[in-house]
Amino acid sequence: MRADEILHALRGGPATLDALSARLGGPAREALTWAVDEAVAAGFVHSTAGADCGPDGICGTSAPAVFTLTPAGRAAAR
Repeated sequence: MRADEILHALRGGPATLDALSARLGGPAREALTWAVDEAVAAGFVHSTAGADCGPDGICGTSAPAVFTLTPAGRAAAR
């Protein structure tokens, strides 16, 4: 799983980690989280994850993290 695959999956709109997994055909969860982390670190993806959210997008007291493309991510996904 690569960060560019995350960008293409997010072209369909914002998504939780579970929604991304479904869009990508159910990759291994660890590979998916690494790819999402890479895309976020590169500035291509924005995450709503709060301080109580783990790397799997599950949050203790808030809604699950939602991932969206940033302007740089939209340009890179073309």
